[in-house]
Amino acid sequence: MIRGRLWLMLVLSVAASWTLAAPAAEPFTAQVVRVKDGDTIVVLRGTEQIAIRLEGIDCPESGQAFGQKAKQATSALAHGKTVTVHPTGTDRYERTLANIILPDGRNLNHELVRQGWGWWYRQYSKDQGMGKLEAEARAAKWGLWAESNPIPPWDWRAAQKNRGIPVLGEVVANGVEIMGLLPDPAGRDEGNEAVEIGNSTDRPVDLAGWKLVDKAGNQYRLAGTVAAKGRLRIVMTTPTMPLNNDGDTVMLLDPAGVVRSRVEYTGEQVRAGKWLEFGRRRGGTRRTFTASPNWCTVPASPTVLVALLDQRCSFGNQMSW
Repeated sequence: MIRGRLWLMLVLSVAASWTLAAPAAEPFTAQVVRVKDGDTIVVLRGTEQIAIRLEGIDCPESGQAFGQKAKQATSALAHGKTVTVHPTGTDRYERTLANIILPDGRNLNHELVRQGWGWWYRQYSKDQGMGKLEAEARAAKWGLWAESNPIPPWDWRAAQKNRGIPVLGEVVANGVEIMGLLPDPAGRDEGNEAVEIGNSTDRPVDLAGWKLVDKAGNQYRLAGTVAAKGRLRIVMTTPTMPLNNDGDTVMLLDPAGVVRSRVEYTGEQVRAGKWLEFGRRRGGTRRTFTASPNWCTVPASPTVLVALLDQRCSFGNQMSW
């Protein structure tokens, strides 16, 4: 009998929680009284102060490059103004997620991305319009995109948490990927290791802003253009990210910091003067399956050697003699 009563109380409690659950929050007007950083503000609604995390955008952290400028941009657009708050939910810090409409009708979230002071937070947002605004700002080199390869805040936070070692993020494939590595070239390793980047899309891809990152957090900035349906081999003449002959994990990141490809290899697969080629497997990671023969090496500039693989050797369009 007691057990039956407990069960009945549990059912009634759950039913009550459903009945009393708050409906979706309605838009409201409030005054922006504080700007904490580029994507976090505090608004005053009556006598209540509410922390707002801007929906769909991630601005540089205060300790990052451009962090203060992003905060200044948000302040210039919104501080002291009466805005319309469109709540979309709450985050794990109990802040209200929202889109903010400025007095002139502009969306603050969109405007910050349009001006180049933040990234589209693609991991949590499905707003494709935000992605278009980010691409336009990057192409025009507005705001933080004036820097050739700004560090996305999610990478910066992960590096701080892991003492500079990046988290191996989820691979978001887009047709540009690591096709091969040469970790043990004939002769001296330093300045002669190489990577092959493939492009299965119908458009050429400029690698400016792209980078390789290994498991230890070392980085190598890429250059050159990969032809549509083509491949590009780049000699890593600057020893900022040595390819470990004992095996490693290497990621390919686009200018927005999204992991587009990840490969793994072991020391047993490394052979002197032989390329490691990669085959796709589940999860977006590519693993070695064979070693390729030597390839044509063409000197291009003092800093990078490039061979475009389309049955002949040629140069990336950024090379100079």
